[in-house]
Amino acid sequence: MKDYEFLVIGSNGMLGSKIVKILNERKIDHLTVARNNSNFNLNLKKFRNLKKLFLKNRFKIVINCAAIIDINYCEKMFNEAAIINCELVKFLSEMSKKFDFKFVQISTDHVYKGKKLKLNNEKSEIFAVNKYAKTKILAEKYLKKLKNFLIIRTNFTGKKKDTFIDWLIKSIKAKKKINLFHDMYTSTLDVSSCAKIILDLASLKSKGIYNLGSRSMTSKKNFAINVSKNLKKKMRYKSVSCDIQKISRGKNLGLNVNKIEKKIGYKMPTINQSINNLIKEYQ
Repeated sequence: MKDYEFLVIGSNGMLGSKIVKILNERKIDHLTVARNNSNFNLNLKKFRNLKKLFLKNRFKIVINCAAIIDINYCEKMFNEAAIINCELVKFLSEMSKKFDFKFVQISTDHVYKGKKLKLNNEKSEIFAVNKYAKTKILAEKYLKKLKNFLIIRTNFTGKKKDTFIDWLIKSIKAKKKINLFHDMYTSTLDVSSCAKIILDLASLKSKGIYNLGSRSMTSKKNFAINVSKNLKKKMRYKSVSCDIQKISRGKNLGLNVNKIEKKIGYKMPTINQSINNLIKEYQ
């Protein structure tokens, strides 16, 4: 049996791949799990096959980046989404007890009910505004039964097909008129910063729930305006309410990051710093 510092599940996703890149740069021993191009190729809907990996290897920390984040899919196919978003997490919680590793679950800011223009802290009320949020809240409950766990509630974006920043930059460059929400507030972070901070936090003697985002919040509309200014390109848009969506979304999702800043000993990026980092990925 071989010892590893980390196991990254969902290693080919936007966040997972960034975490793996940093682990490689830091020369930290790790294994990866994904559908393909990983150390352990697996359809995660058949996650019980993961037990073989735990029987043959020991891990100090397991980070679960696997998730179905498509809100429309979760609404229509809740039972299917719950296999990855809930049942996989339940299984990994059981493995954490049996094989004694720290379990790091990537959650979402979407669980917060939120009060207008007020940042949510880790003790703020949570609420299943839609079925995606419901799956993430259910998943968190499994971890709260463990002694050694991290739940990271975050909002990030990066260069990958169908992400917010990818859609936004392509729309700006194509001079396409877009709808932007003026009443949905987030503390969006660039994925590279998100990955680094997750690894820094996980490596400390840390447990419980942590918010991870930029140091303030802004509306989706103002975020987009700042991106267009950074690109030095005009943007065609219409300011709309997120209430136009058929499926309810959380509106006030800003994250208070005081707890994580105190734990890791440095400040989170500002929203403008995150935007600058995102733009660099496209240059």
